[in-house]
Amino acid sequence: MEVLDGLGRKVRATLPARRVVTLGPSNTEALFAIGAGDQMVGRDDPSDFPAGAQSLKAVGSGPALDLEAIVALKPDLVLVAQIYGPEQIRTLEGLKVAVFLVRNPTSFAELYSTLQTLGGLTGREAEAQELAALLSRRVEAVLTRVRQATTRPVVYYELDATDPMQPWTAGPGTFLHLLIELSGGRNFAENLDQPFPRLSAETILRGNPDVIVLGDARYGVTAATVRGRAGWASLTAVKRGTIYPFDDNLASRPGPRLVDGLETLAKLLHPELFAADGDAR
Repeated sequence: MEVLDGLGRKVRATLPARRVVTLGPSNTEALFAIGAGDQMVGRDDPSDFPAGAQSLKAVGSGPALDLEAIVALKPDLVLVAQIYGPEQIRTLEGLKVAVFLVRNPTSFAELYSTLQTLGGLTGREAEAQELAALLSRRVEAVLTRVRQATTRPVVYYELDATDPMQPWTAGPGTFLHLLIELSGGRNFAENLDQPFPRLSAETILRGNPDVIVLGDARYGVTAATVRGRAGWASLTAVKRGTIYPFDDNLASRPGPRLVDGLETLAKLLHPELFAADGDAR
Protein backbone atom coordinates (compact mmCIF):
# COMPACT_ATOMS: atom_id res chain seq x y z
CA MET A 1 0.00 0.00 0.00
CA GLU A 2 0.97 3.65 -0.38
CA VAL A 3 0.46 5.94 2.61
CA LEU A 4 1.33 9.59 3.17
CA ASP A 5 3.68 10.25 6.08
CA GLY A 6 4.21 13.40 8.13
CA LEU A 7 6.33 14.95 5.38
CA GLY A 8 3.71 14.30 2.72
CA ARG A 9 5.87 11.56 1.23
CA LYS A 10 4.28 8.54 -0.40
CA VAL A 11 5.55 5.52 1.49
CA ARG A 12 5.06 2.03 0.08
CA ALA A 13 4.66 -0.55 2.83
CA THR A 14 3.08 -3.90 3.53
CA LEU A 15 0.23 -3.21 5.94
CA PRO A 16 -0.65 -3.88 8.62
CA ALA A 17 2.99 -3.80 9.63
CA ARG A 18 4.06 -6.82 11.69
CA ARG A 19 7.78 -6.07 12.08
CA VAL A 20 8.22 -2.47 13.18
CA VAL A 21 11.31 -0.58 14.26
CA THR A 22 10.57 2.63 16.16
CA LEU A 23 12.99 5.53 16.17
CA GLY A 24 11.85 7.98 18.81
CA PRO A 25 10.44 7.30 22.30
CA SER A 26 7.09 8.87 21.37
CA ASN A 27 6.57 6.30 18.61
CA THR A 28 7.57 3.44 20.88
CA GLU A 29 5.25 4.54 23.67
CA ALA A 30 2.36 5.08 21.26
CA LEU A 31 2.64 1.59 19.74
CA PHE A 32 2.64 -0.05 23.15
CA ALA A 33 -0.31 2.12 24.20
CA ILE A 34 -2.44 0.91 21.27
CA GLY A 35 -1.51 -2.72 21.85
CA ALA A 36 1.02 -3.04 19.02
CA GLY A 37 4.06 -3.62 21.21
CA ASP A 38 4.27 -7.27 20.15
CA GLN A 39 4.59 -6.12 16.53
CA MET A 40 7.83 -4.30 17.29
CA VAL A 41 11.21 -5.88 16.62
CA GLY A 42 13.51 -2.98 17.45
CA ARG A 43 13.72 0.50 18.94
CA ASP A 44 16.23 3.29 19.39
CA ASP A 45 18.25 3.57 22.59
CA PRO A 46 16.22 6.37 24.27
CA SER A 47 13.01 4.32 24.01
CA ASP A 48 12.98 3.02 27.57
CA PHE A 49 9.24 3.12 28.32
CA PRO A 50 7.24 1.06 28.95
CA ALA A 51 9.35 -1.67 30.54
CA GLY A 52 8.48 -4.07 27.72
CA ALA A 53 10.35 -1.87 25.24
CA GLN A 54 13.64 -2.56 26.97
CA SER A 55 13.57 -6.21 25.88
CA LEU A 56 13.58 -5.19 22.21
CA LYS A 57 16.72 -4.93 20.11
CA ALA A 58 18.29 -1.47 20.54
CA VAL A 59 19.65 0.06 17.33
CA GLY A 60 21.46 3.13 18.61
CA SER A 61 20.21 6.68 18.28
CA GLY A 62 20.85 9.99 16.56
CA PRO A 63 23.97 10.00 14.39
CA ALA A 64 25.01 6.68 15.98
CA LEU A 65 22.18 4.62 14.50
CA ASP A 66 23.26 1.05 13.79
CA LEU A 67 22.06 0.71 10.21
CA GLU A 68 23.21 -2.90 9.90
CA ALA A 69 21.19 -3.83 12.98
CA ILE A 70 18.09 -2.21 11.49
CA VAL A 71 18.46 -4.13 8.23
CA ALA A 72 19.10 -7.39 10.12
CA LEU A 73 15.73 -7.02 11.88
CA LYS A 74 14.00 -7.15 8.47
CA PRO A 75 11.40 -4.51 9.33
CA ASP A 76 8.40 -3.98 7.12
CA LEU A 77 8.10 -0.47 8.59
CA VAL A 78 10.45 1.98 10.32
CA LEU A 79 8.64 4.71 12.26
CA VAL A 80 10.79 7.83 12.61
CA ALA A 81 10.13 10.73 14.99
CA GLN A 82 11.06 14.32 14.15
CA ILE A 83 14.13 14.19 16.37
CA TYR A 84 15.72 12.51 13.35
CA GLY A 85 16.50 14.89 10.52
CA PRO A 86 15.98 14.68 6.73
CA GLU A 87 19.52 13.43 6.11
CA GLN A 88 18.99 10.45 8.41
CA ILE A 89 15.66 9.71 6.74
CA ARG A 90 17.37 9.66 3.34
CA THR A 91 20.02 7.31 4.72
CA LEU A 92 17.34 4.97 6.04
CA GLU A 93 15.53 5.05 2.70
CA GLY A 94 18.76 3.92 1.10
CA LEU A 95 18.46 0.70 3.10
CA LYS A 96 15.39 -0.17 0.99
CA VAL A 97 13.06 -0.24 3.99
CA ALA A 98 9.72 1.55 4.35
CA VAL A 99 10.39 4.73 6.35
CA PHE A 100 7.42 6.65 7.76
CA LEU A 101 7.95 9.99 9.49
CA VAL A 102 5.58 10.74 12.36
CA ARG A 103 5.26 14.48 12.96
CA ASN A 104 5.24 15.81 16.50
CA PRO A 105 1.71 16.84 17.50
CA THR A 106 1.24 20.50 18.41
CA SER A 107 -2.11 19.99 20.13
CA PHE A 108 -4.02 17.21 21.82
CA ALA A 109 -6.25 16.94 18.77
CA GLU A 110 -3.16 16.20 16.68
CA LEU A 111 -2.03 13.65 19.27
CA TYR A 112 -5.32 11.75 18.89
CA SER A 113 -4.97 11.89 15.10
CA THR A 114 -1.41 10.56 15.30
CA LEU A 115 -2.55 7.61 17.40
CA GLN A 116 -5.22 6.77 14.84
CA THR A 117 -2.64 6.98 12.03
CA LEU A 118 -0.40 4.54 13.88
CA GLY A 119 -3.42 2.33 14.51
CA GLY A 120 -4.05 2.21 10.77
CA LEU A 121 -0.44 1.29 10.03
CA THR A 122 -0.44 -1.59 12.50
CA GLY A 123 -3.99 -2.89 12.15
CA ARG A 124 -4.91 -1.52 15.58
CA GLU A 125 -7.53 0.96 14.44
CA ALA A 126 -10.10 0.04 17.08
CA GLU A 127 -7.58 0.15 19.92
CA ALA A 128 -6.21 3.50 18.74
CA GLN A 129 -9.68 5.00 18.50
CA GLU A 130 -10.53 3.74 21.99
CA LEU A 131 -7.32 5.17 23.43
CA ALA A 132 -7.84 8.53 21.72
CA ALA A 133 -11.34 8.74 23.17
CA LEU A 134 -10.07 7.90 26.67
CA LEU A 135 -7.29 10.48 26.48
CA SER A 136 -9.76 13.08 25.21
CA ARG A 137 -12.03 12.48 28.20
CA ARG A 138 -9.11 12.81 30.60
CA VAL A 139 -8.01 16.09 29.03
CA GLU A 140 -11.54 17.48 29.16
CA ALA A 141 -11.82 16.48 32.82
CA VAL A 142 -8.73 18.54 33.60
CA LEU A 143 -9.93 21.53 31.57
CA THR A 144 -13.32 21.45 33.25
CA ARG A 145 -11.71 21.77 36.66
CA VAL A 146 -9.12 24.33 35.63
CA ARG A 147 -11.89 26.61 34.38
CA GLN A 148 -12.88 26.98 38.04
CA ALA A 149 -9.50 28.44 38.98
CA THR A 150 -9.53 31.99 40.29
CA THR A 151 -5.80 32.57 39.71
CA ARG A 152 -3.23 31.75 37.06
CA PRO A 153 0.18 31.39 38.68
CA VAL A 154 3.26 32.35 36.71
CA VAL A 155 5.30 29.19 36.10
CA TYR A 156 9.03 29.02 35.46
CA TYR A 157 9.77 25.60 33.93
CA GLU A 158 13.43 24.68 34.21
CA LEU A 159 14.79 22.40 31.52
CA ASP A 160 18.50 22.56 32.23
CA ALA A 161 20.40 24.55 34.84
CA THR A 162 23.84 23.06 34.28
CA ASP A 163 24.79 26.73 34.38
CA PRO A 164 22.43 28.13 37.04
CA MET A 165 23.29 31.65 35.93
CA GLN A 166 21.85 30.89 32.48
CA PRO A 167 19.24 28.11 32.69
CA TRP A 168 17.18 26.87 29.76
CA THR A 169 13.39 26.99 29.73
CA ALA A 170 10.50 26.37 27.31
CA GLY A 171 8.89 29.19 25.38
CA PRO A 172 5.91 29.61 23.02
CA GLY A 173 5.44 27.03 20.30
CA THR A 174 6.38 24.10 22.51
CA PHE A 175 4.09 21.49 24.01
CA LEU A 176 5.48 22.48 27.41
CA HIS A 177 4.09 25.95 26.91
CA LEU A 178 0.72 24.47 25.93
CA LEU A 179 0.66 22.19 28.98
CA ILE A 180 1.36 25.09 31.33
CA GLU A 181 -1.41 27.15 29.76
CA LEU A 182 -3.96 24.31 29.79
CA SER A 183 -3.02 23.49 33.38
CA GLY A 184 -4.17 26.93 34.44
CA GLY A 185 -0.81 28.67 34.59
CA ARG A 186 1.07 31.37 32.72
CA ASN A 187 4.41 30.51 31.24
CA PHE A 188 7.17 32.73 32.61
CA ALA A 189 8.67 32.75 29.10
CA GLU A 190 5.39 33.44 27.28
CA ASN A 191 6.60 36.69 25.73
CA LEU A 192 9.87 35.37 24.37
CA ASP A 193 10.29 34.60 20.69
CA GLN A 194 12.24 31.33 21.03
CA PRO A 195 10.92 27.83 21.68
CA PHE A 196 13.77 26.98 24.07
CA PRO A 197 15.32 30.24 25.31
CA ARG A 198 18.16 30.62 27.76
CA LEU A 199 17.41 33.03 30.61
CA SER A 200 19.69 34.97 32.89
CA ALA A 201 19.32 34.47 36.62
CA GLU A 202 18.67 38.21 36.85
CA THR A 203 15.66 37.85 34.53
CA ILE A 204 14.18 35.14 36.73
CA LEU A 205 14.78 37.09 39.93
CA ARG A 206 13.25 40.19 38.41
CA GLY A 207 10.23 38.28 37.07
CA ASN A 208 9.64 36.51 40.40
CA PRO A 209 7.61 33.42 39.33
CA ASP A 210 4.90 32.00 41.58
CA VAL A 211 5.83 28.38 40.82
CA ILE A 212 9.06 26.67 39.78
CA VAL A 213 8.77 23.30 38.02
CA LEU A 214 11.98 21.31 37.81
CA GLY A 215 12.05 19.40 34.57
CA ASP A 216 15.73 18.83 35.33
CA ALA A 217 14.97 16.96 38.55
CA ARG A 218 16.27 13.77 36.93
CA TYR A 219 19.70 15.41 36.86
CA GLY A 220 19.65 15.86 40.62
CA VAL A 221 18.24 19.39 40.85
CA THR A 222 16.06 19.79 43.96
CA ALA A 223 14.19 22.50 45.83
CA ALA A 224 17.20 22.76 48.13
CA THR A 225 19.43 23.31 45.11
CA VAL A 226 17.22 26.18 43.97
CA ARG A 227 17.05 27.73 47.42
CA GLY A 228 20.84 27.71 47.56
CA ARG A 229 21.30 29.77 44.39
CA ALA A 230 22.45 33.32 44.96
CA GLY A 231 19.45 35.60 45.40
CA TRP A 232 16.83 32.94 44.75
CA ALA A 233 15.72 32.75 48.39
CA SER A 234 13.82 35.99 47.77
CA LEU A 235 11.58 34.46 45.10
CA THR A 236 7.90 33.97 45.83
CA ALA A 237 8.08 30.31 44.77
CA VAL A 238 10.92 29.68 47.23
CA LYS A 239 9.16 31.45 50.10
CA ARG A 240 5.91 29.56 49.47
CA GLY A 241 7.61 26.22 48.88
CA THR A 242 6.04 25.92 45.44
CA ILE A 243 9.06 24.28 43.83
CA TYR A 244 8.15 20.93 42.31
CA PRO A 245 10.18 18.12 40.73
CA PHE A 246 8.62 16.92 37.48
CA ASP A 247 9.22 14.01 35.12
CA ASP A 248 10.18 15.87 31.97
CA ASN A 249 9.44 12.79 29.86
CA LEU A 250 5.74 13.53 30.42
CA ALA A 251 6.11 16.76 28.46
CA SER A 252 9.10 16.33 26.16
CA ARG A 253 8.01 13.03 24.58
CA PRO A 254 5.07 13.85 22.27
CA GLY A 255 3.15 10.64 22.91
CA PRO A 256 0.21 9.43 25.03
CA ARG A 257 1.89 10.38 28.32
CA LEU A 258 1.41 14.06 27.48
CA VAL A 259 -1.97 13.61 29.13
CA ASP A 260 -0.23 12.36 32.28
CA GLY A 261 1.86 15.52 32.13
CA LEU A 262 -1.23 17.72 31.88
CA GLU A 263 -2.86 16.02 34.86
CA THR A 264 0.29 16.25 36.95
CA LEU A 265 0.88 19.93 36.21
CA ALA A 266 -2.75 20.85 36.85
CA LYS A 267 -2.59 19.22 40.30
CA LEU A 268 0.63 21.06 41.10
CA LEU A 269 -0.69 24.46 40.02
CA HIS A 270 -4.21 24.07 41.42
CA PRO A 271 -4.19 21.45 44.18
CA GLU A 272 -7.38 22.96 45.61
CA LEU A 273 -9.31 21.87 42.53
CA PHE A 274 -8.24 18.23 42.86
CA ALA A 275 -8.12 17.86 46.65
CA ALA A 276 -11.51 16.17 46.90
CA ASP A 277 -10.54 13.03 45.04
CA GLY A 278 -6.80 13.40 44.42
CA ASP A 279 -7.20 12.59 40.74
CA ALA A 280 -7.74 14.68 37.64
CA ARG A 281 -9.46 11.86 35.78
